[in-house]
Amino acid sequence: MHTPGSDPAGHRAAPGGAGKRWTEADGIHIDVRGLPAPEPLVAILELVGSIRDATPVIAHLDRDPTMLYPELAELGWSAEPIDGAPGEVRLRLAPAS
Repeated sequence: MHTPGSDPAGHRAAPGGAGKRWTEADGIHIDVRGLPAPEPLVAILELVGSIRDATPVIAHLDRDPTMLYPELAELGWSAEPIDGAPGEVRLRLAPAS
């Protein structure tokens, strides 16, 4: 059943409409493609800041988020590029070990 705030695949809009979020076996996904700067950075940092355990975040982006890396490092998180769809930058974000 389609519910407000989600699409038929179950993707739920992030608070404030900044991207879509959903959970899969590999972590919490956030899709910020198509959003104007600085919304992708803000949405990702808000999500990472809300996680209180070691749950990874999979970020789906239009381009390499160079301004995100130092912000993640300050929060004690790391970013690793992973395979994504053609034309997509996909990162696995996790608490640094």
